[in-house]
Order: sequence, then structure tokens, then C-alpha cells
Amino acid sequence: MAFVSPLIDISLISVALVVASKFLQSKLVDKDRQKAAQQRMKDKQKRIKELMGKQDEKSKREVAKLQKELFEEMGESMQGTMRYMMFSLPLFFGAFFLLGMFYGGLTFETPFPVPKFEGFFLLNPLSWIPVGWSLTTGWLKWYFITYLITLIILSIVLKVLKKMKGQNKEKQGVVNGKEK
Repeated sequence: MAFVSPLIDISLISVALVVASKFLQSKLVDKDRQKAAQQRMKDKQKRIKELMGKQDEKSKREVAKLQKELFEEMGESMQGTMRYMMFSLPLFFGAFFLLGMFYGGLTFETPFPVPKFEGFFLLNPLSWIPVGWSLTTGWLKWYFITYLITLIILSIVLKVLKKMKGQNKEKQGVVNGKEK
């Protein structure tokens, strides 16, 4: 049961899920805070490795203290990711259920050739190698293709916008700095 056509319906749902996913990430995950936490964890892991070679009690106590801090930091950084998953997974599961229900057995024409796989099995990396190209596909492959394309384009656009916003702030700071 296609509303417009399977190709367009699946593409629109894919785009909507990418936008929703990016929106949820921006609201629920503080990327700057996570990057800072990752750097602190990396520094602590490096220090732990240095101390592991030493056998004195002071080093052992410091290792235990650093490991405790490391686990606490890991727990804090996982909270944002878990909140994101809590909201996004039902959205994706619902979309996958509906897509499978409406387009499960259909194959349809694509506007460009897509990779063709024979005997694809997720746990066998050798089956991931395409054996050719095809102008027909099913809903799942088309969903992933449009999702990845949309995700790449949206990520580039957001990165460019963020960079432009940062440059505008720098220019305003320079202008304001000269005025004072």
C-alpha cells in the first residue's frame, strides 16, 4: 500500500527519521561535554597504564582511585546516549514495523543503480561485497541508502552552518573589541 510510490514514501520516512534523529541528538546529547569527558578518560587511562608498571602501594592506590573516577566518568557520559536511545529507538522500531508491513514483499525501480548482494548475511563480512548493480531493490536497502545519503548531506550542512556561526561570532567579537 503505497501512498505516493514506495520509492518516495520510503525516502520521505528516511529523511524524517534522519531529521528527528539529529534533532534528538542535539537536544539530549551534549557533544562538547562528551568530547571533554572522552579526553579526560583518555588521560586517566594513559596515567593508569603508566602506574600499572609500578609495584608500590602508593601507585596501586592511585590506580584504584583513577579507575573509580574513570568508571564514574563513563557512567556520566553514557547518560546522554541512553536518553537519546530511549527516545529514538521506539521511533525507529515503529518506522521499521510500518515499512515492513506496507512494503515487505515489494521490489521497485530505483533512480540509480544500487549494489546487488547475493547471500547477504550480517555476521559474514565476505557476504557484504556487492556482486553487481541493479535498478530494482526492496524497502530495507532503499531505506538505508536514502538514510545514509540524507545523513551525510545533513551532517555537512550542519557542520558548515556551525562553522559560519562561529565565524560570525568571531567577527562580532572583533568589531565589539574595536569599539570598546
